[in-house]
Amino acid sequence: MRSDVTKRFLLCVLSGLVLCSTNLQAKLPAFREFFKSSSLGPVKSKESAHFVVSWVHPRDEVIVDALLEHIEWAHRDLEPIFKDQSSTHKAPVEIFPDLKDFSEVSGLSMARFRATGTIALTLEQRMMILFPRNLAFGYGWAETVVHEYIHYLIREISENMVPIWLHEGTAQLFQGYPYEKKPVLKPAQWGLFKKYKKQNKLLSLKSLQEPFPYKKDPEEAELSYVQALLFADWLNQSCGAIQLIRWAEAAQDLGAALEKCTKKSYKDLDAEFLPKIMAQVKIPEGSDVEFYARDFSGRDPVEVEGQKKDRESRNFAELGSRLFNQGRFRASAFEMDRAIHKTPAPPPSWQRQLAVSYQRANDLSKSAQVLDKLLKDYPEDASGWFLRAAQLKKEKKHLESWNALLHAFFVNPFLESLTDEMHLLKEEFPKFSYSFNMHKD
Repeated sequence: MRSDVTKRFLLCVLSGLVLCSTNLQAKLPAFREFFKSSSLGPVKSKESAHFVVSWVHPRDEVIVDALLEHIEWAHRDLEPIFKDQSSTHKAPVEIFPDLKDFSEVSGLSMARFRATGTIALTLEQRMMILFPRNLAFGYGWAETVVHEYIHYLIREISENMVPIWLHEGTAQLFQGYPYEKKPVLKPAQWGLFKKYKKQNKLLSLKSLQEPFPYKKDPEEAELSYVQALLFADWLNQSCGAIQLIRWAEAAQDLGAALEKCTKKSYKDLDAEFLPKIMAQVKIPEGSDVEFYARDFSGRDPVEVEGQKKDRESRNFAELGSRLFNQGRFRASAFEMDRAIHKTPAPPPSWQRQLAVSYQRANDLSKSAQVLDKLLKDYPEDASGWFLRAAQLKKEKKHLESWNALLHAFFVNPFLESLTDEMHLLKEEFPKFSYSFNMHKD
């Protein structure tokens, strides 16, 4: 008779769970214990009705209140979907100050973080996130916390029967809560999917069984998330993703649950995954843009973004920057516009430069148009949201300005002058909060 550890190992391998081996070894070091002698100071924590957030870097406290408010709103809508009854246990969220500490506690190597752009994990029912200052652009940390909470909730339903592709796909189905109730791919994700579909290099269902943090590079890792979401959405429309997970746990057989859901065997689904299921995905017209991977190198973001552009486009962009520095804003806008129109996928930094050039040249209408296009294509561009907020504030559109600042804050809270601007607006309008709900019709 197999030991419990052996049985857990086999279930883990068969289901393709991410980092499953960590559950078979000694427990990961506790957050408070790991940082008890840290030079950053004592570990601090703050609780809400259903969550407890821990952090150690004093500056990381800047996101704690917003994080708790956001995740509580999400919990309100998610609990009826995932839980049969309320739990009295508070779910732990841990904010790691840097990549090195995150690597040591999680057991995932620094190389794997850098190779795939991983910024959050849920292990041993602990939601772990990397503070957004570790990336030049930040990242959507509030949405990421909800994503990790979905993993937490899935594991409360089934610890061993959910493969990584279904875990990740389902987490993305609901990560937009509490505001976005339908699964949404960002334009950059559509761009990545379109690129690989055109090259006939989409990932097979078998390859999606491999843990995403162990993919070869950030593009393949992100493509795995994209295809996992598309497949989970397809399954969700067939029988409901959460119902599928409950069936798998009840039967202790994922294949039987999939067949009950789709009327197809796992073998048939595997065979049809690329030629039928992925092939039938329709990419919305005009919704795809270039994907820029998360980068931990610390290099100049403009260099990272522009490195793939042709020399002529880069020359126009560099000339535009020089003219801007000379105070020749209309000329700068002209050259930057040429750079953007010479390339089908202009880097976000070029578009921000063009918007500021128009603004300095007192062409506020064109500046707003450029920023609106940028934010439609790259909704997590914190600097773009910050620039748009400044424009809206000048127009006395205080509520819209606050919402734009919130968008920036939920990506990069350390953006220069961002929190100062938020404090100024909040002094004038004390009812403004970190929740978007009060601003929705």
